[in-house]
Amino acid sequence: MAHLTCEAAHRAIGKAFELSRSDYGDRPMTVAVCDAQGFLIAFAKMDNVKLLTVELTQRKAYTAARMGQSTLAFLDRLRNDKLEAQWFDAHFAPLPGGVPIFDSEKRLLGAVAVGGISVKEDHDAAEKLAAFLAG
Repeated sequence: MAHLTCEAAHRAIGKAFELSRSDYGDRPMTVAVCDAQGFLIAFAKMDNVKLLTVELTQRKAYTAARMGQSTLAFLDRLRNDKLEAQWFDAHFAPLPGGVPIFDSEKRLLGAVAVGGISVKEDHDAAEKLAAFLAG
């Protein structure tokens, strides 16, 4: 796959809703999928989701794509190197839950992000969706 398609992004959103039911106690979440440049391809929010996650999830996907690493790794880097996040792109969100998607040749295809469950679960769900999309 040379790039993420709109169809693949929408399949990932369907998969996220399945994961909510099967793995996360049917708790509401938001899901964002973006291309390699960080532009949004697809976004969905489940009913009764925490409204704060609507924008943050999109920003997490953007951050993972632009940095080429998970938002968890980016957050760790900021902490470890004692870097100030404010000098970065204003759309960055160094919060766990954004994961880049690479093809079999390690080319960046885009990123997926999840929000609304818990910090650890957001990250875990995003990793599952990244694997699904890279699949």
